[in-house]
Amino acid sequence: MFEDRYTTTLVQNAQMEPRTCIAAWDADKLTLYTPTQGISNCRTDTARDLGIPPETVHVICHYMGGGFGNKNQNQDADLITAMLAKEAGAPVKLEFTRKDDFIGVHGRWPTIQYYKVGVSRDGTIKAIQLRGYSGMGPYRKNTGAIAGIELYQCPNIESLVYPVYTNKTVSGNFRGPEYPQGFFGIESMMDDVAYKLGMDPVDFVLKNMTRKYRDEMPYTNYSLDDCIRRGAEVFEWKKRWHPQPGSDRGPIKRGAGMAFMAFRSALGRSSAVVRLNTKGQYTLFVGVTDVGPGAKTTMAMIAAEALGVPLSKIEIVSGDTDRCPYSVGESGSRTTIQTGYAVIQAAEALKLQIAEKGLPKGDDVRVGSATPNPTLEGKVRAAFGAHFVEVEVDTQLGRARVLKYLAVHDCGRIMNPLTATSQIKGGATMGIGMALHEDLLYDRRTGQPLTAGFYGARLLTHRDAPEIEVIFIESDDGYGPYGAKSMGESSKVPAVAAVANAVFNAIGRRMRDLPITRDKILGALA
Repeated sequence: MFEDRYTTTLVQNAQMEPRTCIAAWDADKLTLYTPTQGISNCRTDTARDLGIPPETVHVICHYMGGGFGNKNQNQDADLITAMLAKEAGAPVKLEFTRKDDFIGVHGRWPTIQYYKVGVSRDGTIKAIQLRGYSGMGPYRKNTGAIAGIELYQCPNIESLVYPVYTNKTVSGNFRGPEYPQGFFGIESMMDDVAYKLGMDPVDFVLKNMTRKYRDEMPYTNYSLDDCIRRGAEVFEWKKRWHPQPGSDRGPIKRGAGMAFMAFRSALGRSSAVVRLNTKGQYTLFVGVTDVGPGAKTTMAMIAAEALGVPLSKIEIVSGDTDRCPYSVGESGSRTTIQTGYAVIQAAEALKLQIAEKGLPKGDDVRVGSATPNPTLEGKVRAAFGAHFVEVEVDTQLGRARVLKYLAVHDCGRIMNPLTATSQIKGGATMGIGMALHEDLLYDRRTGQPLTAGFYGARLLTHRDAPEIEVIFIESDDGYGPYGAKSMGESSKVPAVAAVANAVFNAIGRRMRDLPITRDKILGALA
């Protein structure tokens, strides 16, 4: 039986663009220009909160500077701006400072995690118990869940997680909301168990990871073992990992760590409309907003593929509730899967119209629309991945830096290789920052935040970011648009644990409290 305690801190989404909004009323019609990740949800939520019909709210978001879950649905800033504009009888613009954004808009919830793990002598996990506490701030915006245990094959599991109200910044969605902090805890714990049993962590994971969702329901396909084996081979795991942690001579020590993940790729409802005019130009209407990964381009690429026409023939209209149909929104890694599938169905509807009525003539147009809501019966759909990291630690200065990083992912069919690779690199980079740097500190006496902002919270910069190698294993389970799966959040999920495990392998001291800063490393080595 093994037991331990792990903690993670509040990490702010820290998107480039702080929260901002422009609101204008025309009689009873409200127009909001706001950087939202979901115009449809923003419209519905704003109407609900203001007590007005949804059709009287017009939400526009053509451009935005990132979100990472910070800009889901509507936000307090939208409502404040709308009410100020109503009172003033004139358009109002509200823009947060960076400090406002850090303390006034949510971040990832901090956690305290207590684990007990029972293992047989051959390394088979027999029991896992988690008792966790999640800091939610002064009110609830999410569940406060702590993920990770579900990926292990184990006959006896108990998980008790308690959301706790605090007088700190509110917690909410941030790139895999419950996953990176949970995976840091459980995969650090399992790495430690493997070490104490004298097992290679890769062998321990392959022995104990579940091949079913929550060890019960089958996946539509399963490629996690392929990701781990391919990663271990390319990374040269056996050469870089030390069976005896901290065994390098001298003050500069190197070590290797790994972690793995599965992340939801569920099917679901969304809408799309495709219109063809007499000039042979196709116009695609989708309610997506582009938060950075190129959602508009991806939707146009899917439409061109489904229609069998060049990409140059596709014009896209997006980010406007008065012009576009419902979209699930850019959260939960759902846009390509759900709205992309709606685009294919709308294209099929348009082709059927053309087959029945012919091409449009004169002022006519042909229009295909679809609002599919596919479901899975008896199966779970997920993306898989494994990350391998080599770090170097200066034991005299306490400095840890990443030397080599490999991310192997199965995200189904890759639509746009450039943006797909960038997504994986971006998530991994965020995970490195969460592992080694980021922390929003508070003064215990006054309760005031001390490090709000990019520099205070010590976000990762280009100088800190290593080169990240990405390998895709493209499976096709027959679902979604051409087999595409989720991607945007999954790359951050195993990153934190992989870095932490590599630091342990380098110095022989388990770092249980994030972030792994210089003072903590020096304290552990003292």
